[in-house]
Amino acid sequence: MASWLIYIKERFPLPVYAVLVGGLAWSGNVMARGSFEPRGFSIVFTGLMLFFALLRLMDEYKDYEKDKIINPKRPLPRGVLKVDHVARVIDGLIVLMLAFAGFTGWAQSFEAGLCYLVITFWLWLMYKEFFLGQWIIDRPLVYAVSHQLILLPLCAYAVIVHDWERAYDATTWWYGGCVLGAFFSYEVCRKLDPDAHPLAKTYLAIYGGPKVLALVIMLNLVGGVSAYFLGLGLWLWLPELATIFTLAWIVKWPNQFKWAENVATLSLVLHIWALSFAYFLNFRG
Repeated sequence: MASWLIYIKERFPLPVYAVLVGGLAWSGNVMARGSFEPRGFSIVFTGLMLFFALLRLMDEYKDYEKDKIINPKRPLPRGVLKVDHVARVIDGLIVLMLAFAGFTGWAQSFEAGLCYLVITFWLWLMYKEFFLGQWIIDRPLVYAVSHQLILLPLCAYAVIVHDWERAYDATTWWYGGCVLGAFFSYEVCRKLDPDAHPLAKTYLAIYGGPKVLALVIMLNLVGGVSAYFLGLGLWLWLPELATIFTLAWIVKWPNQFKWAENVATLSLVLHIWALSFAYFLNFRG
C-alpha cells in the first residue's frame, strides 16, 4: 500500500485531479440541470476519476522503457511498483470500468451507460495503441489526435448522466469541443522543452515553432467557436488569445517554454469550469 501512496503522491496528485474531474462533473451537472444534483454528480465524479486514474497508470506502464532513460526517478523506473503488478492492476481497472458502465446504465439511463462503455473501449484501444504499434508512436500528431478525441464522449458523459436526452443536444457537443480545444492546447504546450531528450519527442523538436504555433491557433479556434455557441465567448476568448500569444513568444525564445505550459494550464482550468462559473453568477445575479 505504501508504494501505491508514493505513486499517487508523485504521479496522480489527488487535489489536481479533483479540480479537473470536479470541474467537468459540476459543469455537466449545471448544464443539464441548472442546479446541483448530488446523485448524478457523484456518479460522474466517480466515473471520471476512475477514467483518469487508469489513463495515468496506462501511460506510466507504456512509458516504462523510455522513462528508464529519460525519467529514471519516476516510481516505475526506480522500482517503487513492479511493472507486472501494474499490468494486472490495469486489467482489473478496465473490468471495473466495464462494471461501472453497467451500473451507470442501471442507475441513470441506457444512453449514459453506453457513453461510459464507449469511453472504456476507446481507452482500451489507446492502451493498445489502436493496434498500430510503432507506426502511431512515430507520428506524435496522429497519436495525440487519436488520444485527445476521447474528450468528446467524456464531456458528453458528464451531461448525459443527468439527462439522457442531452445526448442529442448540440450544446453538449459544443462543450466537448470547448474542452477539447483547451486540453489539446495544454498537451502541446507542456511538451516544448528545447533541451528535452530526443526520446521525449517534443512537438517543438519534431515540427518546429511555426507549425506548433499554427496547431495551437487551430485548437484554440475550435475552443473559441465552441465557446461562442455555448455563450461563453467573453469568458474564454481572452485565455485562448493569451495561450496563442504566449506560444508565439516561446517560438522566439524557446528557453521560456514553461510560460506556455502555465498559461495553457490556466486556460484549461477556465474552460473546464466556465459553465459552472457562468451558471453561478447568473444564479447569484
